[in-house]
Amino acid sequence: MKWAGQQLAGQLYCSPLAMGIRRQIRSIAMWLFATAILIPFGLLAAQQPTEIERKMKSRSPHWDPPDVDAPFHSHSSSPPCELSSVLQQAGARAEDLITNLQNFTAQERIKYVQISNLSRFLDGDQGAFDYTAVLMQHPGGLAVQESRIPEHGSHLFPASTQDVGLPEMALIFGPDLEGDYEMKCDGSADWNGQATWVVHFQQRRDKQSHTVSFGGKDAVHPAKLKGRAWIARDSGEVMHLETGLLEALPAIHVREWYLSIDYAPVQFHTKDVRVWLPQSVDAYCDYGGYRTIIYHTFTNFLLFSVRTNQDLDETKKP
Repeated sequence: MKWAGQQLAGQLYCSPLAMGIRRQIRSIAMWLFATAILIPFGLLAAQQPTEIERKMKSRSPHWDPPDVDAPFHSHSSSPPCELSSVLQQAGARAEDLITNLQNFTAQERIKYVQISNLSRFLDGDQGAFDYTAVLMQHPGGLAVQESRIPEHGSHLFPASTQDVGLPEMALIFGPDLEGDYEMKCDGSADWNGQATWVVHFQQRRDKQSHTVSFGGKDAVHPAKLKGRAWIARDSGEVMHLETGLLEALPAIHVREWYLSIDYAPVQFHTKDVRVWLPQSVDAYCDYGGYRTIIYHTFTNFLLFSVRTNQDLDETKKP
C-alpha cells in the first residue's frame, strides 16, 4: 500500500495517492483499469443507506484519533487466546478476500475538514461519489485502482481525488504482509455484540515496510505502522481495525497519521460471495502546522467482473 501527501494549492493534504499491496505494478493496474469492461454480478443485501447517511450528516469532524497503545482490558472470563490459531483464521479470511473480491462499486460519502493545531477551521468540503475499485493479481502482489465520479450536486475536491485502498488494510493478516509485523493477542472483547479477539500489531524493526509509504517531493518514504484489530472469534473476520504511525516522518513533516475502520458483511447474491468491507472510515493526519480529518462511508456495493480488451478479442476468434 502506498500513501502520500500531495501538494495542492500551496498546502499538503495528508491523504493517499496510490494504495495497493503490490511491488512495481501500478502501470499494469492503470492499463487494465483503462481497458476493462465492468459486468455487474450482485449487490449488498439488507443495506440501510438512509441510516448511514443520517449518521454522516450529523457528524462534526473533530480531532479524535484512536490510541492504539492505550491499556486494554480483556474479558476476565474469556478462554486463553491462541495467537497462532487466530492469525491462521484471519489469514484464511484475507485469502478469501483476495479470491472473491475482484472488483466492486459502491456509493461513497466523504466529509473533509482541515484545522489548525488550535482547532481553528481552515478548509473543508463534503460530497457523494460513485466509487469503483478494481483489484488485480500479479506475481508482484495485488494491485488496486480506484476512481470516484461525483454524484449530482457534488464535485471533486482535494480529499476526494486520492486513492484510498481501504478494502486491503485487513490484508495485513495475509501471507504477503503478516511476517512484517510483531503480533500479540491483547485479549478478548465484544464488538457490536460479537465476541472478538483483539490483536496488537507493530512493524518489525528487522523488516522493510511494504504496507504504507508517503510520497515526498523527491522520494518515497516507507512508513512503519502499529495498531489493533478486532477479529471475530467464530470466523476470523476483521470487524474493526485501528492503526497509526510507529514513528513520525520528519523528512516530509508528517507527525501523526491514523485510520479507524469499521467493517461490515457484504453479501453478493448472484455469485454467492460474502466478504467484509469497510463501512465507515475515519482518517486523521497531523502535518505539523495543521491537521486533516476525513470521514468516509460506503453503501450500496455492487460486485463486478472485469474483462480486458484482450479477453474480448480472444472470444471473437472463430
